[in-house]
Amino acid sequence: MFADFEVNLNKGIAAYLRKDYQGAIKLLEKALVENPNSATANQIIGLSYYRLNNYDEAVKYLEAAKNLDPNLKGIHLDLGNVYLKLEDYNRALVEYDEAVRQDPESGLANYSLGYTKYKLGNYQDAIVSLDKASKLDSKLAVPSRFYAGICRYKLKKHEEAKADFLFVGEFAAGTDTSDAALEYLNIIANLNKRYYGVVSTGIQYDTNVVLDPDDIDIISNKSAWRGVFFTNLGFNPYITKDTVIGGNYSGYFSFNSDDLEEFNVQDHRINVYGRRKSSIGKTPVTYFLDSFYDITLIDGSPADNLFSQTFSVSPKISLEWTNNTSTEFAYEFSYYNFKNFAERDAVNNNWTIAELFSLYNGRVYLKPGFNFSLNSAKDLEGTRNFDYTAPGVFVEAVAFLPFDITTFVGAYYFREDYYHDPFDRVDNQIGASAIISKSLYKYFSLDFGYQHISNFSDSDFPGPEPFQYNRDIFSLTFNARF
Repeated sequence: MFADFEVNLNKGIAAYLRKDYQGAIKLLEKALVENPNSATANQIIGLSYYRLNNYDEAVKYLEAAKNLDPNLKGIHLDLGNVYLKLEDYNRALVEYDEAVRQDPESGLANYSLGYTKYKLGNYQDAIVSLDKASKLDSKLAVPSRFYAGICRYKLKKHEEAKADFLFVGEFAAGTDTSDAALEYLNIIANLNKRYYGVVSTGIQYDTNVVLDPDDIDIISNKSAWRGVFFTNLGFNPYITKDTVIGGNYSGYFSFNSDDLEEFNVQDHRINVYGRRKSSIGKTPVTYFLDSFYDITLIDGSPADNLFSQTFSVSPKISLEWTNNTSTEFAYEFSYYNFKNFAERDAVNNNWTIAELFSLYNGRVYLKPGFNFSLNSAKDLEGTRNFDYTAPGVFVEAVAFLPFDITTFVGAYYFREDYYHDPFDRVDNQIGASAIISKSLYKYFSLDFGYQHISNFSDSDFPGPEPFQYNRDIFSLTFNARF
């Protein structure tokens, strides 16, 4: 019996080393039938299940191995790895703590312990373990300093975080980790900037030049190329590590061909804002307050006829539940004033709740959310009423890719019900957009963009439905930032 056990055990270990994990499991299960108290057989079966991504089975066998021999080499590190995959960080912490106690000079054990503390939000303790790991094992220096940099960034130790990210950017050049480190460096560089700005110029192809879908007179139903120009200039007069007060001006200009000059647009926005970082208990919180004034001009080149003015105030709060998840609650109050469409002057209340997920170590951000808008317009005799409710959903995603490429993808749907409209108008609108941005140099980038809008409108209005349209916009834009 014992000879058969040894044969199956050795064959199982050999199969594991050949990466034949299913074969290893079969052989080692036979070995356990002959000797169920073999800690080594349980450990290798557990590791085989781990390699097959069957973490529940892996835990069962690795826990059995630990109970049979608490001093079995590598068992606490192995169990910590499985609990980490199961996102049971507290149990992983216990195992990695014991692995470090048994072998304090193990770079891998210290790194694993530091990473787990980072996932639990214990940033200061994580830094101690990660710094030690980077000194003990040069092969772990890049990941250790990357996560130590994130921890220092979270603790607002920006200068120390910069040193970590600069190291990663230099010694891991061309990798996703390096790209992520450079993104953090850009964020840190912008934290204390008093002056900032962007200037963009480019071209767009619009399959249906539309200024506003709410009035048939200003839907062209024509496709055209146009030039566009955008600028944003900002100044932050007050900056601390927790508070920013500032403002900016942004301007957008479009230049259509001669026969569509009446659709040229200028939009000017002045924004005054404040940001404050704090906490509620142990939960980090950021408060935002924005105030906007927008003025839109149309017609001619340059556009010179007043179309509308908008005044808005928007408070927002963001609660960071974990390192990778936060929730945003926002409200925006707006007053719209239209020069030639007094019936559309309105007070608009807009509520939004969104969840932000940070994935793949900050390489991808995903933001789904729900929005509800209530528009209360003037009720003028002889005109249509523009009161509506508009519930909607949206999802946005940003990904930082290799080769200095950033992508943005977004989609939304909303349903506008004009509940006082005599023709029972209801709009169902869906939209999707995508932008691929390629960094050309430190301050320059090239954007390729696409946007689609479909407005499915239904009403009792006689004749063709005046508010229904489809639109595709393709764009190429060159940007300079400072």
